[in-house]
Amino acid sequence: MPIAVAVFAALVLLVIASDAFTNAVEWIGARFNLTRSAIGAVVAAIGSSLPDIIVTVIALVFLHDAASQSIGIGAVIGAPLMLATLIFCLVGLVALVMRAKRPTLQMSAGASLFGLALFTLTFALVIAASFTRSHGLRIALCAIVALAYGAYLAYHFRRGLAESEDQPPRLRLAPHKAEPPLWAVFVQLAFALAVTVAASRWFITSVTGASQAVGLPPFVISVILTPIAAEMPEAMNVLIWMRRGLDELAFGNVLGAMMFQTSIASAIAMLYTPWQLDRSAYAAAVLTLGAAVLVLISTAVRRRLDARPLAMCGFFYVAYIVYLIATRA
Repeated sequence: MPIAVAVFAALVLLVIASDAFTNAVEWIGARFNLTRSAIGAVVAAIGSSLPDIIVTVIALVFLHDAASQSIGIGAVIGAPLMLATLIFCLVGLVALVMRAKRPTLQMSAGASLFGLALFTLTFALVIAASFTRSHGLRIALCAIVALAYGAYLAYHFRRGLAESEDQPPRLRLAPHKAEPPLWAVFVQLAFALAVTVAASRWFITSVTGASQAVGLPPFVISVILTPIAAEMPEAMNVLIWMRRGLDELAFGNVLGAMMFQTSIASAIAMLYTPWQLDRSAYAAAVLTLGAAVLVLISTAVRRRLDARPLAMCGFFYVAYIVYLIATRA
């Protein structure tokens, strides 16, 4: 029971800190007049990806035991799995419920195809890197995936879309001000980062204890628990933005988080670990790619982002849970 309480408390702290961080980076986007595309796909995506990145850095860079490395790799593999399956499914279900007669998202087909294709290629390259024993080759692959994210950033910052007409929710640190001072935004940003670092270390030690208590490998615990907590901001953003009809922000945030996780988190893992994956990790990778390719092919054929294939992505996550149960029965 104490271990379960510690895991839950660490997750709650991660979600609260992530919310504060996302709120701050959204205000940075608003104050610097970034486009809606850049806010959703870049600024909000980086903010909502913070917990996973911090867990990865602490587990792989600062803690060197085998259990911590398994937790870090679980976060690296689990985030794209969660985003490409459950969060895609959430996007599709919300669109189907809200727009039953026309379940098409108001999202550029070109932007969707670019993001999905780049993610698929980058993630496939990251998984392929696990088959090499050459550290030098992995460094070269790290540079390639970093360049892929650079290309993603350049694409969205250069898109000629209108600025977002919606102001972010009021700054958590200054709720009574319609437009907070810039210093308050950066103070909230720094505080959220500090809390996330502390909560991430607590989460890692708690998950290690939980894995020992229930007799499951740390990777299995991490690949499920870490993304569930860390991707809550994406889930909330999807619900809020799609209710307002801001599909560009909602789906762009999810795709942006997928690219950020796959490039930055995977590069860290390839640099600081032998990057050798087990069957559970490869199964997660295959199902992640399967979900992404399903939506990619549907969008390419229909020339629009349809809610139905997105909703079907939830079956890929169910398949992974069934796989884990079957292999450990």
